[in-house]
Amino acid sequence: MEYRLLKSELGHRLPTVTSTNEWIRDEKIPFGSWVIAEEQTAGKGRGQNVWQSLGEDPLIFSGKIRISAAEISLPLLSIFVSSAVLKTTYHFFPEREQDTTVKWPNDIYRGDKKVAGILVQSEFTNGIFEVVIGIGLNFFGRSIPETLKEKATFLCDEPLSEGILERFVNQLILDINQAVISLLDQGQILKDLVWIEDHSLLKHKVIETEWQSRMVRGRVLGIDELGFLLIMTETGEKIELMDTSPNFRII
Repeated sequence: MEYRLLKSELGHRLPTVTSTNEWIRDEKIPFGSWVIAEEQTAGKGRGQNVWQSLGEDPLIFSGKIRISAAEISLPLLSIFVSSAVLKTTYHFFPEREQDTTVKWPNDIYRGDKKVAGILVQSEFTNGIFEVVIGIGLNFFGRSIPETLKEKATFLCDEPLSEGILERFVNQLILDINQAVISLLDQGQILKDLVWIEDHSLLKHKVIETEWQSRMVRGRVLGIDELGFLLIMTETGEKIELMDTSPNFRII
């Protein structure tokens, strides 16, 4: 099986697109390709949600890779890609280490507000995952719509300096590739999970969510080797969450 990770030379830059994830899924676009757009008119979020790019300096990015289904857990891939975004962020904006974290399973938060979302979509064919990784990150802006002011913010307090977006994308490609490679080594997975949990918004938090058609409340214990969130409920029951429900919230 030939892996196809992202290749820096297979980049595309578009002024506008409906969805970078949809654009790059075109079978004519080879694996290893990535795309950034200045504007996205129909950004996709998880489920029926949409992703709204905000401000003057958004990152709108998608990449397409191919990996063995036998060796990769998709929930774990999602959180590892999120950690790659966070590592790239720390590289260029070290001051954000004080207030910016990864929120399981696939968001980046500054404080208690979202600055980035990651959407991993896959198709399974003959033992192979064909994966599209979409990333939206709102770097800087001067205003936020009233409907989002309680939920969203910007990563930076000032406009990006010239050339920083290009360098950020180049580093992000390297960090995403390294995240995928780490998933092939069980020992490295455990080390990276420790790093992720140390930089997790949910670390030691109490959360409430719907699970098996009932509401449960419990303290977050961590993330397991498959990417599931482990919590201990008020009744002492240990449960694994594969994803958030619409009713998921931090207490």
